[in-house]
Amino acid sequence: MAGKHSLTYYLILLHIIIIPLVPAKVYVGPIPVSAQVVLIPLLTLAVAYEYMRKRVEFNTLPIKMFMTLFGLFFLVQIISLSQAVSIIPGIKEMVRYLSYVFLFFIVTKVKFSKQEYHVFAFTFVATIAAAGLWGITSYVFDLNLNKAGVYALEEAYGRVHATMTNPNYWAGFVNFIIPMLLLFAVVRFKERKWQLLMFAVFGIYVINQIFTYTRSAWLIMALAIILTSLLIPKQFYKKLFTIHLIGATLLLGIIVYNLPDVQERTRSAMFVVQSFLPEDTQNANGDGELSEDEEKNKSFTNKAVVSRTTLWKTGWVMYKENPVLGLGIGNYGERYKEYVTKYPELYVGHDEYSVHNSYLKVGAETGTIGLVSFLAIYVYYYFFLGKQFILHRRDLTKKLLLIGLFVGSGTYAGQNLANNLIFIPQLNVLFWLISGLIFNYVHTLSDDA
Repeated sequence: MAGKHSLTYYLILLHIIIIPLVPAKVYVGPIPVSAQVVLIPLLTLAVAYEYMRKRVEFNTLPIKMFMTLFGLFFLVQIISLSQAVSIIPGIKEMVRYLSYVFLFFIVTKVKFSKQEYHVFAFTFVATIAAAGLWGITSYVFDLNLNKAGVYALEEAYGRVHATMTNPNYWAGFVNFIIPMLLLFAVVRFKERKWQLLMFAVFGIYVINQIFTYTRSAWLIMALAIILTSLLIPKQFYKKLFTIHLIGATLLLGIIVYNLPDVQERTRSAMFVVQSFLPEDTQNANGDGELSEDEEKNKSFTNKAVVSRTTLWKTGWVMYKENPVLGLGIGNYGERYKEYVTKYPELYVGHDEYSVHNSYLKVGAETGTIGLVSFLAIYVYYYFFLGKQFILHRRDLTKKLLLIGLFVGSGTYAGQNLANNLIFIPQLNVLFWLISGLIFNYVHTLSDDA
């Protein structure tokens, strides 16, 4: 049996199991070593060897434009190094970027059997279920929780990051996969037991999202769930309005409503939204005044908003002063102290800090040319996704996968406005791994397979 499967297949299975579960990173001298640092080169070598020995073959899915755009942005990164004050961070950034490109090419182009695709899917669901259960367990028993931002919480005693190193990263991953989990739970499965099992996994991830206490992620999750249902309304609501799923939905709603600090953090999220609206569109209680607790909540929220917008301003200033080639790939952190010293109003108490916006980071480091070529990758990603949807929309499984990927990748793009998720290796590997495997499955297997 084992001889029927390629080494490439087993290495991709290892990616599906290990990458979501193992965030650990150690340094061998200046070189960071993590699961993806080991697995992606092994996978690349295995594919090259097995392709030459004709143990694997490529499908006919055309991804030349993807590779062209990846190559263009890589060329811009090389050129931007001419502006860098430190070459090593730039080279590390470029090597990581290339690893994503190789991974995406492999998982998108290598052909697998129907059975192998199914094993990938079942393994992924089992793996993320384990990660989600660990997230809830870590909160219940206060195991390795992130304490940053706890000052603004009344009841919660920490923020869950589960198998990732930061609650914001975990929140990004949760929102990326929630649309697919919801669609399969409600629409794909016909048997009640499988619907409830998948809905339980969906519920686990909703609860994990609450336990991250990441306000922007809460809002994006709510919007993602609504959009997911509206993109396939007839089938979705017909299946949802059954006794067992209505009961499961009500149970999940009651649980979420009664979780620690849900109501306070939700109000805080609303304050964040209001802070970006014109003053004449904002209002408080009917009498125009806030209660003492609401005033305290709003005060904490305003401080967080000011801090985040100051970080964005820093990235914007770097971009404005280096609009063509940027200040060099990987060099945002290297130049941060220089800029907050030069502009004291940008200082937020740290000598080195993330810009908390992937697009500003790209613009600051590679200039307008880099930002345009970078965004072109994601614009084409959605064009490609839409094309696959048009071609395969009559197959229910493929339709659900592509709708889920569309909404999930949209949440990923949105959360990169407030975080640097694209530059988090564990998370970005999962983004391209899942995207590539879905594109591969949708193209390779015949409809209704």
